[in-house]
Amino acid sequence: MNLILHIDEITLKGNNRPFFYRVLIKNLQKSFKGIEIKRIQGGLWVKNFNKEKLSILENFPGIAVFAEAFKIGVNYEDIMKTVDKFDFSKYESFAIRTHRLNKNFEYTTQELNVKMGDYVVEKYNLKVDLTKPEFTLHIDIYQKEIIVYGNLSRSGGGLPSGSTGKVVSLLSGGIDSPVASYLCMRRGAEIVLLHFQNETHVTEEVSQKIIDLAKVLFSYQYNLKLYIFPFENYQKEIIKNIPADYRMIITRRVFNKITARFAKINNIEAMITGDSLGQVASQTLENMIVIYEANDLLKLTPLAGYNKSDIINLARKIGTLTISERPYEDCCSLFVAKHPQTRSKLDNVLEIEKKIDLSTVEALDENDFISYNIGIS
Repeated sequence: MNLILHIDEITLKGNNRPFFYRVLIKNLQKSFKGIEIKRIQGGLWVKNFNKEKLSILENFPGIAVFAEAFKIGVNYEDIMKTVDKFDFSKYESFAIRTHRLNKNFEYTTQELNVKMGDYVVEKYNLKVDLTKPEFTLHIDIYQKEIIVYGNLSRSGGGLPSGSTGKVVSLLSGGIDSPVASYLCMRRGAEIVLLHFQNETHVTEEVSQKIIDLAKVLFSYQYNLKLYIFPFENYQKEIIKNIPADYRMIITRRVFNKITARFAKINNIEAMITGDSLGQVASQTLENMIVIYEANDLLKLTPLAGYNKSDIINLARKIGTLTISERPYEDCCSLFVAKHPQTRSKLDNVLEIEKKIDLSTVEALDENDFISYNIGIS
């Protein structure tokens, strides 16, 4: 099938638009094998799109809306023939929207809207509704071609992934972190995933769950990389030496310190977390301040103002929810105390943190982070 794609925020980029277009086109070509893309006045024209991949396009960063489309010659007869390719039987009301950039076309915008409207009413027995039509037929008339398409479907919007810099995202097996990663992709970030893996009797199941989450996110960023850091040694140190009510805070501070080392190795200056303000004990304002102090990276928290129901709905939309809901034990779940600290103070935490040996963090190198190849099976 052929598609018309309308871009989103690239339109605001002025003289930098060609760069953002190049990134978007490359992302599309890498993510949807075999397609042909051409930049046109109305956005992007895509040929040979696999209909089975439409669900991915519904969330693709950088695209505002899209529709199946037909490109025809600049004459009225071809428009008539193309209209009949749409299934009007599913609808009770319709509207015609003509966009006439070619002022030499034989009919004005209003004249064509009326003629095509009369044709559809007579042939398909639909009523005209210009306010809330069930089906909208779009006719874009250019100098050398006409593009005809039906209802527009919303896509991911924002900017194409990889257009605003590289960011490391902390991926747990929960619902929030994959959504946070996706939201930053939609803001143009190139995401690198980092997961801290504890050692339990279900370690292999956890690893597979993380890989499966990464595969879903890979469909929105073709060059996505996943790294897993074995956290067993630090895990034992924390359990042995840190009071239960501080274990979560200290654990997350250690995550941040190791993340900073990983970022330095990979020339990354920002990190993403799935924190939602006040959602759990470690996400109170006081605890987040203490946890984030552990490194100097820029912290991106796209879910900070989201309600849990909003996060769940978005996880369902992008395809990560059912995977995130699989039962498992991640690092954080092991350190949840019955009565955790909710208003920690930095001075106290720094004193408690001295009980564990973190001298090895700065000695970590790229070989300590296990790299996984992610792809769509």
